[in-house]
Amino acid sequence: MKKSPLFVTSMALLLLLLAGQWLLPRREFSEMENRVLSQPPEISLSSLTSGRWGDRFEAFAADQIPLRDAFVSLYMTTEAGMGRRLTGGVLRGADGRLFSRTDGYSERNVRRNAAALAALSVQTGVPAYLLAVPSAALIYADAVPDGAPIADESALLDAAAEETNLLPLFSSLCNLKGCGDLYYHTDHHWNMGGAQAGYQIICQALGLEALPVDSLAEPVPFYGSLYARCPLPWQQADDFSYAIIPGIRLIADGEEKEGLADEAQLQKRDRYAALLYGNHGLMELVNDSRPDGTLFVIKDSFANALLPLLARHYHRIVAIDPRYYTGNVVEEVKKCEGEMILCVNGLSSLASNRELSLLDGL
Repeated sequence: MKKSPLFVTSMALLLLLLAGQWLLPRREFSEMENRVLSQPPEISLSSLTSGRWGDRFEAFAADQIPLRDAFVSLYMTTEAGMGRRLTGGVLRGADGRLFSRTDGYSERNVRRNAAALAALSVQTGVPAYLLAVPSAALIYADAVPDGAPIADESALLDAAAEETNLLPLFSSLCNLKGCGDLYYHTDHHWNMGGAQAGYQIICQALGLEALPVDSLAEPVPFYGSLYARCPLPWQQADDFSYAIIPGIRLIADGEEKEGLADEAQLQKRDRYAALLYGNHGLMELVNDSRPDGTLFVIKDSFANALLPLLARHYHRIVAIDPRYYTGNVVEEVKKCEGEMILCVNGLSSLASNRELSLLDGL
C-alpha cells in the first residue's frame, strides 16, 4: 500500500528526533526554564514492576527532545493564539505583564506562619515585624485578566495583621505604582523600585532615617521565572539592576563572598539569583563602618534586593532562610543578640507553605 507523503514525512521527523535524542549530548540544565532536566533512569526489577521506570523514562524523553526550547515556545505561542490567558500556571495580563496564579494560597498557612513569628518574639523577648510582599497581581489588579484564578490577597494580609506586627507595605506600593514599575513583568519578584519602597516602610517602622541610593548597576536585559514557564517570542525583556552598596561584607554559610552580587550569575538567564549570591540557610551582612547594631532577619528571595540597603544602618545583619536553615531559630536569635526581628517574605511563601511555623525551636 502506498504511503502518503505526510505519513512518510511525519515518520521521518519522529525517527530524526529519536536519533538526535540519543546521539546529541544530553543537557543537564535548561537556562530558559531554569531547572534541572531529567536524565536516563536506571533499570531495576523494582522500578520496572512498579511503573516508576516508565514514568521517569517519559520525563527523560520529554526533557531531552532536540530543540526542546523551541518546541516549548511554539506550544505557548499556540496557546496564546487560541486566546488562552493561563498557560503553564502563568497569567498573561495587560501591558506585557505576566502574573502567577494565586488561587492556591491558604489563609491557614498565613496565620500559622505569622503566629510563629509572634511566638518567636515572645520566646526571645525581641520585638518582631513582618513585611509581607504581595504579588504583582494585587498591586496591578487592573492588568489581571477578568475571571483569573487569583486569591484575595488583601484578606490574607488582614489575617497576618491579626497574628503579628504587619508593616503597611501594601498601601505604600499602591501609592507608588503610578510612579514607575515596582515589579518585573517577566518575574514574580519586585524590582529595585519595589525593594526601595519596602526599605522606606522598614525605616519608618524601626525609627531609621532612610538613606538615598547613590548608585545602581547598569541595567541588563532580564527574562525571569514567569517567562521561563511561558516563553512567548514577543515578550519584551525587563531591565535588571540592583543597588551598588560599598563597604558591606557578605558571609554566606560561613564563606565570605566577593561583593554583594555574583558576577558569574549575571551572565546567566536567572539574573535575580545574582543578588547576595542566591539563597542560603544562614548569612551575615557586616558593615564595619557602623560600630554597633544587630538586626535578625527571617527571609526569602524577596529580601535579597532589600537587605543591602538596610545593611547601611547596622553593624551586622544576621539572616536565615527557613527553606535551607537547619538550626534552632530561638537559639540563633539569642546568640546574635539582635535588637529587632524582621521577617521579609513574599506573601506567596507565607500562603503556600508552613516554613516559619516548622522552624526548630517554635
